[in-house]
Amino acid sequence: MPKRATKGGRGLPEALAGISGADNVFSEPSRLEEYSEDMAGFRATPAVVVRPSSEDEVRRIVALAGKRRVPIVPRGAGSSLTGAAVTKGAIILDMRRMDSVLKVDTVNWYARAQAGITLEDLNKRLAKEGFFFPPDPASSSLCTVGGAVAEGSGGLRCVKYGTVKDWVVALRVVLPNGRVSNFGEPLAKNRAGFDLVHLMVGSEGTLGVVTEAWLKIIPIPKATPKRLLITYGDWRSASDAICQLRASRIMPHIFEFLDRETIQAVNAHLDTKQDEAEATLIVDIEEDSLAEALETFKRNKPGKIVVAKDAAEAEAFYHIRSMAYLAIRGLGKAVQVEDIAVPVDRLGEYMAKVKETASRHGLRILVNGHAGDGNVHPVILYDEQDRASRAAAHRAFEEICRYGISIGGSVTGEHGIGVQKAKLLREQLEAHEGKEALRLMKEIKKLFDPDGIMNPGKYVEAA
Repeated sequence: MPKRATKGGRGLPEALAGISGADNVFSEPSRLEEYSEDMAGFRATPAVVVRPSSEDEVRRIVALAGKRRVPIVPRGAGSSLTGAAVTKGAIILDMRRMDSVLKVDTVNWYARAQAGITLEDLNKRLAKEGFFFPPDPASSSLCTVGGAVAEGSGGLRCVKYGTVKDWVVALRVVLPNGRVSNFGEPLAKNRAGFDLVHLMVGSEGTLGVVTEAWLKIIPIPKATPKRLLITYGDWRSASDAICQLRASRIMPHIFEFLDRETIQAVNAHLDTKQDEAEATLIVDIEEDSLAEALETFKRNKPGKIVVAKDAAEAEAFYHIRSMAYLAIRGLGKAVQVEDIAVPVDRLGEYMAKVKETASRHGLRILVNGHAGDGNVHPVILYDEQDRASRAAAHRAFEEICRYGISIGGSVTGEHGIGVQKAKLLREQLEAHEGKEALRLMKEIKKLFDPDGIMNPGKYVEAA
C-alpha cells in the first residue's frame, strides 16, 4: 500500500493563499459545505478549498500538498456518484477557473481545452466551427472536461460514438511530485511509448491532476437522425428487439430504455401522459436504416411506435430520458443510483433479476439506461433513517452488482468506483481472472503516488 497522507496542516490556508490569492481559498465551515458532498450524497468535509487559475498554481499547490503530506483531491463540478470527489481533511482543488478553449483545430480535428470548462460550454464553442465533441454525460451542463476525463464518463451517445476514453488523444498532467508532463500527442496516429493517456482516463484523480486535454472532435452531422419512441408490454419482447436491431448491423445514435415506474415518475414530474408500458425505448436512427429498424421493432409486437414528427417532438422524447433521475429523486427519502454494464444479449435476464431482487428485499428499484451498450442504471429507493431499510438497500445493491459480474458484466460502465465499489472491483477482477491485473494497478498507484496524497483511500488502492 502507498504511504497514507496525513490530514490538516497548520497555516495551510495561508500558504495556499500565497499561491492563488486569499479570495480563492476557503476554510470556513459554511464555504466547505458545498465541497463536502457529491451528487449521490457521499459526504466528507475537506480541510480547505483552493481555486487555481493556472497550471503553475496547480503545480505549486500539489508540491505543497506533497511537502506537507496533505491529501489533495482535484474536483470539477462534484457530479461524481461514488464518493470520488470528497475526502475528509483534504485540499480540494476546484479546477473551474481554468475554463478556456485554447485551440480548435479544424484541419487535424481536435480541441485543446483546460480542465475546468464544462462539456456544454465546450460544445457551444465548437459549434461555431461546425464541430462537436460526441460524449454526452447526463450532467454535461455541469461536468467539466477534467472531471469527465478523470471519470472516463459515458452518456447517451455512447452506443455510436463511445465514451470519453475514445476521444482523448493527449493530456497535460501535474503529477503528485509536483512536476508537469504531457502524455500522448494531438495526432490521429501515435505509437510512441506506453499509452499513459488512457491510464489517466478513468483514474479518478488518484494518479495526478489533468490541467489540459486534447480531444478529438468531428463535424456536426448534416442529417438529423429520426427519433423513435417504442413501448413493449414485457422485457422479453423489448430485449429481443434490442438484440435483433444489433444483429441487423444498424447503428443507432442513441438507444435508451426506461421501465414502467420510471415513466410513471417522469409523467408525475413533468405533468405528461406518456404510456406507462413495462418497457419504453427511445432510439435515434439514420433515415436510410429507418424502414429496416421499424420492421425489427414491429416484429416483436410493440404497444406503439411513434416517429417524432418534428424537432419539438424529438426533444420531448429526449426530455423523458434526460429528466428520469430528477423525476425519481423525489420518490424516496433516499436514492442510490447504480451503474452496471452487462452483455447486451443478457439485458432482459438482468432486468428480471433486478426486479426479483427488489421484490425479495421489499424495495422499489426503478431502472433506466443505455440499451445499445448494456449499461443499466438501477435506482434504489430507501429510507436512510431506517436501519432495516438501509441494510436492505445495501444487500440489494451488492446482489445486483454480483449478478452482473456472474454473467460477464462490470460493476460500472461509466460512474466509476470511488469508495462505493472498491470491494466489488476486487471481486470483479478476481472473478474474471484479473487478480494479477489488480496487483499491477496497485503497483502503478504506488509508482505514481508513493506518498499517497492523490485522492487517497479509494478506487484501486482500496480494492
